[in-house]
Amino acid sequence: MTKQHPSWEGIVPCFESGREYLDWVKNFIQIWEHFNPQYVNYFLELRGAVNPFSYDAPISEDEMCSALERSQITGEMIDIDPNEEYLPGGEREGQLDGWHYHLVFLTKDEYFRKKKEEDEMQRARTFIDRAEWHFAKTMPRIPHWYCLLKECEDKDEFLWFARYVCEHSVPGEFCGRTYKYFYLDQYKYWLMDPSPEECDLINRDEVK
Repeated sequence: MTKQHPSWEGIVPCFESGREYLDWVKNFIQIWEHFNPQYVNYFLELRGAVNPFSYDAPISEDEMCSALERSQITGEMIDIDPNEEYLPGGEREGQLDGWHYHLVFLTKDEYFRKKKEEDEMQRARTFIDRAEWHFAKTMPRIPHWYCLLKECEDKDEFLWFARYVCEHSVPGEFCGRTYKYFYLDQYKYWLMDPSPEECDLINRDEVK
């Protein structure tokens, strides 16, 4: 490896081996205040992937060294993904430990786009967990829940989630009419207002 890594915008030294690269990653926390936060998260993720105290089944150092060598040559970024087949239901069933992982190589644009999507998904889950969901008592034959703008401490987050629901919804039929639903985990979410800006109530129902 003789050339500067094309993805790091001049922030990472050029190394002769993957082992040197991994050693730099392991010690990265000592100098991280000088880096773009996106790259800080990236190198901390690589560092944690080979740490048995971070992962139940860590990536082997030899595999990571090989991946780092490939990354420096090609300019790809390394992502750590859980094996989908490891446990039936996997993440959908709330499994948090015992996962096995594999490495995925992405372009810089693909990597940061994926991380943005993951961050937004986590932001949506955080809003859902903090919102107060009321059962719609006046519609017992159509059981569902709702949260109200006026009850949310952070009105901006309510508006953000309403926009997120609209942007990620897909058409669905109900009683002969077409609505737009956003599906997440075991629930679907939808608005009844013409736009997120006019929304003061968000509905949700269990996915049957």
